[in-house]
Amino acid sequence: MIPYKDFFEHHTPWYYYAVRPFFHLFDVTTSVESARRFLLLGRGLSLVLTALSIFLVLQVGRLWEYRKVGLLAGLLLLSQPVFLEKTLEVRPDVLALPLFIGSLWMLLRGLARSARSTRKGLSYFLGGGLGLGAAIMCTQKMLFVLPGVLVGLAVWSLAGVTAGESRPGSHRETRVGAGSRLLLMLVFLIGCCVPAASTWAAFSLQGAGREFITNNLLLNLKWKHIETHQLHRFIETSWPILALCLLGVAMALLRFVRLRERRYDGLLLLSTLAGLFAGLLVIPSAQGQYYLGPLPLVCLFAAQGLLFLVERARRRVRPVLLVLALFPLAILPAFALRESFSLRNDGQLARLRFVFENTGPKDVVMDGWQGMGVFRPHAFHYFFLHPETVAMLPRPHLDAYLDALESGAIRPKLIAMDWNLAALGPRFQKFVTRNYVSNDGLFYFLRGTWQAQGTRGGPAGAEGDPSLGSGFWQHRQGGLLRAVRGF
Repeated sequence: MIPYKDFFEHHTPWYYYAVRPFFHLFDVTTSVESARRFLLLGRGLSLVLTALSIFLVLQVGRLWEYRKVGLLAGLLLLSQPVFLEKTLEVRPDVLALPLFIGSLWMLLRGLARSARSTRKGLSYFLGGGLGLGAAIMCTQKMLFVLPGVLVGLAVWSLAGVTAGESRPGSHRETRVGAGSRLLLMLVFLIGCCVPAASTWAAFSLQGAGREFITNNLLLNLKWKHIETHQLHRFIETSWPILALCLLGVAMALLRFVRLRERRYDGLLLLSTLAGLFAGLLVIPSAQGQYYLGPLPLVCLFAAQGLLFLVERARRRVRPVLLVLALFPLAILPAFALRESFSLRNDGQLARLRFVFENTGPKDVVMDGWQGMGVFRPHAFHYFFLHPETVAMLPRPHLDAYLDALESGAIRPKLIAMDWNLAALGPRFQKFVTRNYVSNDGLFYFLRGTWQAQGTRGGPAGAEGDPSLGSGFWQHRQGGLLRAVRGF
């Protein structure tokens, strides 16, 4: 199946195609244990990519300042709750992050090399562009990197030449230096475009070029977000790092203004950070993973700010002060995750096992946002339905799907009724009550297949859980129905 054309997706596709070869190593359609191992492998891959991101942050800090800045930045980054939560999930951002940080490393390397020769910096600028373009092809959120990077490179290219590029007073060589920098900037932009253009061309050859543009760009521009309070949580759990980051930013700006031979690597990092935070303001309500982009840069500047404070003390007591500072900065934030580690997924695994035991690999399953139909053919083009997707559903698409259900053109064997499916409205509810039966308020089987399957109730953890739709039909005339209509 082709993403965007055969099923709904609004993220760029490189991460999914990177994981796909591993998917075929597991029998995820007939064995729930094999399916579970595949999901564990996905998290294991995320762990490897997270380690790579930390290593690259160390390298960026080492190239920008010195090794201690990179080490501290990596440690601070690893301790942030948002980073720990999101980088261990199976999501595109986990692959995009090391590509983005690697792109920054290439650009910093290119800035250093181009001071001596344009040719020496050419490959690094091209590599930086290809890395950022690849990150964008994992998730469009990385587009917010571009404005800040371009501003930093534009200042670098137009602010004149650094020492060693021309003789003092040689206006001709100054113009050549600026032209060479603009050329390097153009090479970077070309590198960014190559992954996007080649990916679009590949989908166009499969008849999905238009859908690729519509779903990844046009649809996301008008996406309706719900309030998640993630910004408040981010500030609450990471405010010491943010405060140190502001100190590090002030130091970087002061040094840029005062030094005779100005360094543009810090300015590039700063403009990139500013662009990412500006992008967060554009989004009505950013989810937690949106903060993965600026976090590495926040920690780099925070590490510089922390070292600045420590170095104000006597040399003899500096190591002690640094260790004492790292305890609240790098250890205490992890306690914010203690609730996450106490949560178990036994009920969810039991429901997934129930779907495996009562449906076959080719049986169509209708699921909302609980993920119980993840390894079964889905009934609807919009295969995941959470409040944001439901709010965006085009009415003609929903009506066409309901027509197909009522005519029998689409006939799910199992419907896992959660709140998001209930939000499809009264017409869908009436169809389900006429054609499906359930004894737990969660799993609804097509009439005539219930006894044949020999089912006796739902799995452990389903009954009595109102968040999963238990007792839905008993309360359909009450507050829930009013809530559905209000959607």
